[in-house]
Amino acid sequence: MSQPPAGSSGSATGPSLRERLLAARLYLVSDDATPAAELPSVLEAAIAGGVDIFQLRRKGVEPGDLLELAGRCGQVCRQRGILFIVDDWVELARECGADGVHLGQSDMPIADARGLLGEGALIGRSTHNRGHVDEAMSQRADYISAGPVHETPTKPGRPAVGFEHVAVAARRTHVPVVAIGGLGPHEARLALESGADMVAVVRAICSAPDPGAAAARFRQSMLEAVSWPWIFVNGVPRKCRPGEHLGELAAALELAEVGVVVEVNGSILARESWDLVDLHAGDRLEVVHFVGGGCGG
Repeated sequence: MSQPPAGSSGSATGPSLRERLLAARLYLVSDDATPAAELPSVLEAAIAGGVDIFQLRRKGVEPGDLLELAGRCGQVCRQRGILFIVDDWVELARECGADGVHLGQSDMPIADARGLLGEGALIGRSTHNRGHVDEAMSQRADYISAGPVHETPTKPGRPAVGFEHVAVAARRTHVPVVAIGGLGPHEARLALESGADMVAVVRAICSAPDPGAAAARFRQSMLEAVSWPWIFVNGVPRKCRPGEHLGELAAALELAEVGVVVEVNGSILARESWDLVDLHAGDRLEVVHFVGGGCGG
């Protein structure tokens, strides 16, 4: 899978958090049913099966009561070299040294969380519609989740948004998109083919008799997916559908048919040729809108 460049060049000690985020594919979120004493061992097994990111989420539990569990799970993640995210509780994420926090629509604003955790921390935001995606981008989220794809007991009362929202999120963002919500291995493949970069799993791994084998099944299915390639539009990483031509991308980006000039890899293309130009991973597009006799990028 082609990937956009990381936001930072990393350090001598290894890849940066954002580089590791870009490379991640399988995102495990803890459930409420797994006893706290068993969760670290479930996490160990899941990592062995292919999990890249772990999020500690325990609804209804106060952060003070989660500190010990967060410390144990964070230690497992660090030892195994995967990213550790805390759900909702920014102060807990800071106290336990997590790599970042995941925020719901009713949680703390991203700017406030970044002020507490620092610029290097990873901050994710849940999205359920196009407006949520645009808002998350304006607030500089490092990744977004798109869902729930299917109705799930982990989000009671939240209507399913289907793979359609995953595709909308993939179109409108330049950061990784995580599909979530009632996904099994086959649906994980469909999620990537709908534009997701990662798949988040809760019960299908946490409640499995063998969490490691369950994670491995997800990884195998995801390897078979034809993922959306990353391109660049005015220097910003964006995704397009596999085999998509320029005319289809222009329509998806709602580009006007007049007053727009598009350059692909250094060549300016006439409007009538857009439907004949296939897009490929790494292509660089420059789009210029002409306004009132002048032009603006």
